[in-house]
This record gives sequence, C-alpha cells and structure tokens, in this order.
Amino acid sequence: NDMLKLPKALATRLRKVSLSQGDSPDTIARSAIAEHLRYLEWKEKAVLQGDADISAGRILTTEEVLAAIEKQRARRGGKTKKAST
Repeated sequence: NDMLKLPKALATRLRKVSLSQGDSPDTIARSAIAEHLRYLEWKEKAVLQGDADISAGRILTTEEVLAAIEKQRARRGGKTKKAST
C-alpha cells in the first residue's frame, strides 16, 4: 500500500468525482493510474514499432499516403478530393 501525496487542487477534484460517481477516491485513483499506464505502455510500443518500420524501410511519402487514401475513398464510393502537393 504505497501512499501518493496529491496536490490540494487534484485531491479536491478527486473527492468531487468520487462523490458524484459513488466510488471511493482510492478506487477512482487506481483506475485512472491503471488506464494512464496502459496508454503510456501502448504509446511506447507504437513508437518502437514505428522506429522499427523506419529502420526496415517500411515508410511512405506524404504523396503515397494521400494517394492511398484517395484510392480507398474511391473504392468505398465516398467523396474524393484531389491531393494537393
């Protein structure tokens, strides 16, 4: 059971949310921390994957991306815009 000291303003916000949600401040704080950690871990993995793609030469130019989007829109029958270069 590690203790975490919160700034007064954050503790006040946590208490207000706790009252409105009917959950304890501890439950809300644990959930918020777990969700944020999941996001940070996902982001780190995505950045590493992006770096690996760059290193392996799996990259597209802006023009190639815009052309692929245009092609996908055409297949879906959606509105298309000419890509500006």
